[in-house]
Amino acid sequence: MIHVLLAVCDGIAEAGLKTVLESADDIRVSVHDPKAGDIPSSVADHDPDVLLLDVAYRRAKPELIPTVSAQRAGLRTIILVDHSEEECGVRHLLAVGGRARVAPEALARVDDCCLTSLRNMALGCITPGATPDAVVAAVRAVSRGEIAAAPWLATVATSFAGGPDEHGHSPISERELEVMGLLADGLSNKQIAKKLDIREQTVKNHVGHLMVKLGVSSRLEAGVLAAKHHLALTDE
Repeated sequence: MIHVLLAVCDGIAEAGLKTVLESADDIRVSVHDPKAGDIPSSVADHDPDVLLLDVAYRRAKPELIPTVSAQRAGLRTIILVDHSEEECGVRHLLAVGGRARVAPEALARVDDCCLTSLRNMALGCITPGATPDAVVAAVRAVSRGEIAAAPWLATVATSFAGGPDEHGHSPISERELEVMGLLADGLSNKQIAKKLDIREQTVKNHVGHLMVKLGVSSRLEAGVLAAKHHLALTDE
């Protein structure tokens, strides 16, 4: 019997996952109660085999998965993410294998997807729209110590962004990433300068560097590329 602890922020999602998992003969479910304590306390109280964790908890406390893994030997964690594998793929390709690389300090603002969770000791992810059979299969796989994610995600889980690209260009910096996100929002150089509290000429310099690194020929192309890659940044 696989004992699963659900720690999901949304009540409807929690109820749906509980119903799906309890329909399997080999799975029993406990539910994390935020009012009764934090997640490490729930892990201690329920002693689960698998922790099905909302990505919001991991984002709020990046050290959470290593903490509970150290707390309970053999605990496997699977993450309920809020994006598709395709979106995660686009972010990864932009960061490490596409038209430009992203500096490590900026990568944290882009690469917050299933890959981030896998790099932080999770063994799998459940994406929006996953079928009941896929959810049960993922939990079973994780309980066996297997990675429950698309094969390409498992392959690149240990990769990271870093040095210059093949053309010798330095990685996109965090400031350039901010500018790129504001381009995606349709802001002018003057508006970007005001928002970031920098000189307009500095914005123009950042945009010029971005165009070279991204291999585009205009400010508009850079903004469109940013919008397609969901780089309109937020401070969550």
